[in-house]
Amino acid sequence: MKTKKEIAKRYGGLCVALLICSLGVALTTNAYLGTTPISSLPYALTFMLPLSLGMTTFLTNVVFLAVQKILLGKQFGLVQLMQLPAVLYFGLGIDFWMWVTEPLVTDDYVWQMVMCVGGSAVLGLGISLEIVCNATVLPGEGMVIAIAYKTKKIFGNIKVLFDVSLVISAAVLSLVVLGEVVGLREGTLISAILVGQFVKLTSRLARRLKPLFWTEHQRHLVAPRSKRSWR
Repeated sequence: MKTKKEIAKRYGGLCVALLICSLGVALTTNAYLGTTPISSLPYALTFMLPLSLGMTTFLTNVVFLAVQKILLGKQFGLVQLMQLPAVLYFGLGIDFWMWVTEPLVTDDYVWQMVMCVGGSAVLGLGISLEIVCNATVLPGEGMVIAIAYKTKKIFGNIKVLFDVSLVISAAVLSLVVLGEVVGLREGTLISAILVGQFVKLTSRLARRLKPLFWTEHQRHLVAPRSKRSWR
């Protein structure tokens, strides 16, 4: 059974992980080569609504949480509800880092590419830490987990389809409303390819932090889960 101290450590670690993830999203977005696939729809909405990227991220994830409720029915509980404060914190983190990294915005393509790749690396590290903490997930991932559970399909395959659907939705919506596609460029493809690779590269480092969040018995029980595919 998890003690209050263990729960506090896991959620404290999650806060650090989400702050790192939000920095990765901000760096990639402020590179102006296209945002990450998971942020493509919220980013497109910022051109249509008087809201920041962090707030549109929060609102779209509220919809994802509602979909989970529909899919899971009575199986939807407190564990899923914890995704709501997590994504609110994540959204606030995005807005904070968008402001902090704004001075890095440039028209120099090489520097833009450095920001895009660097943002993907930071996001990959944040995701690795998020997995190790194993506290909760963001509603986007939660919805994918719910769909995979209901359809009995592989999480990784559903995740790819989910990301692709977000990119397509962002492209169609912005084209219909704005008359042009926004936020989707080569950086979106680079992020889609590199983030998963950086998760693999940083997972070994992240696993070294596992003793901070797990007892010896718990580490043994969850070890196989570290091999699953995320994002």
